[in-house]
Amino acid sequence: MTSDLTAIDDVRPSATPTEADVRAWDALPRDEQLRRLRAALGHADCQAASSATMSEILTEARARADTRRRG
Repeated sequence: MTSDLTAIDDVRPSATPTEADVRAWDALPRDEQLRRLRAALGHADCQAASSATMSEILTEARARADTRRRG
């Protein structure tokens, strides 16, 4: 039970969640999900504009994911 609570405390919005992340996220009340999403989107990293297109970002993300899988 303690590990379940820890997972809920640690879960953050993610573009690539694990199965455990999805379960922990789904266990959160909707208002807590919104609070965490707003906090993540309010982070300074999300405020920087990019000249990259969505296609370029997706291509780079896939390349990084492939590298992690092979590593």
